[in-house]
Amino acid sequence: MKARVSKLGHIGLTVRDIDRTVEFYSRYLGMRLTEKFEYPKEKVGHGVAVAAGAFIRCDTTHHELSIFKMRDDILGPDAPDAPRFGFGLHHIAFELASPEDLLSLFREMRDGGVEIVNCRKGGPGNQPRFYARDPDGNLLEFYWGIDKIGWHGTARPYDPIEEIDLPTFDFDAFEAKREADMITLQAKIGG
Repeated sequence: MKARVSKLGHIGLTVRDIDRTVEFYSRYLGMRLTEKFEYPKEKVGHGVAVAAGAFIRCDTTHHELSIFKMRDDILGPDAPDAPRFGFGLHHIAFELASPEDLLSLFREMRDGGVEIVNCRKGGPGNQPRFYARDPDGNLLEFYWGIDKIGWHGTARPYDPIEEIDLPTFDFDAFEAKREADMITLQAKIGG
């Protein structure tokens, strides 16, 4: 039997300033610091390249985000920020429990001077969302209401990706249209 991944575990980021990054994710996302760790000088494990780490969580799992400071002899203070475009990590996405939570976070980040990249709906997953950057330039996505795949294994039809004004977005109308699209899909596939 082929082994299967049961869920995505955590993401590790290298950053310039661990404390600044922990504060960002704690302040805006309510994530909590589990622990900080200094890697031994003997250069074992991650310590081959990493000097220290902080491990933060959003539930009872030890960590969902690992934040690392590289050793100075590997990556000095003049290293570039996360690239805007290129190979490697594209973005990290965080699900919010309600449209109200999504709007509240958007306003808090915008008003706190966090770079908001854009707000969108449509496309695969069809979730209302906004994108912002953390202190090291990593692209973050915040969303509510991503589509679920039902027994039929088919994604719902969705509108093309388009930019939206999140504070004035009509979440109720959006949800009503998605439900109507699902009814149409069910009728089409015999469900």
